[in-house]
Amino acid sequence: MNITTLNDKIDQVRQFNRFFTRKIGVLREGLLHSSFSLTEVRILFEIANGNNPTATKLRRELGLDAGYLSRILTRFEEQGLTERVRSEQDGRQFHIRLTSEGMKVFSELDQRSRNEVAELLNTLSEDEQQKLLKAMHDIETILDKKTLSFLKQFI
Repeated sequence: MNITTLNDKIDQVRQFNRFFTRKIGVLREGLLHSSFSLTEVRILFEIANGNNPTATKLRRELGLDAGYLSRILTRFEEQGLTERVRSEQDGRQFHIRLTSEGMKVFSELDQRSRNEVAELLNTLSEDEQQKLLKAMHDIETILDKKTLSFLKQFI
């Protein structure tokens, strides 16, 4: 495959994005057969794995609008999934953590995600799995390196 024009390259990247989002099911209403959107599940993931992050850290990590994130976090708190704990180092900051109910919900979503990926991988041979994992690693490495180079001009 030798794609030369920028427009053809743009079309190819966009086609891959459409293919991949459809393949992993993020376009379905309610990710992982739940009532949560992709953004909400990702926020739960970051809270569960982020060592009691603050809203500021979540916003920065995920690139979300502060108001949008605030509404989601408020809804999570109202549903009993999260709680805010005042920072001991900075009383103006609140750490966000999952409640026991939040951990239960997250654990179920995480297991569903693992099962879906396992199903996908099980349709591939070992050689295909290794090729897929290498291609994914290559994409991540290339884009991370270029993103860092791009961002350094602003720092």
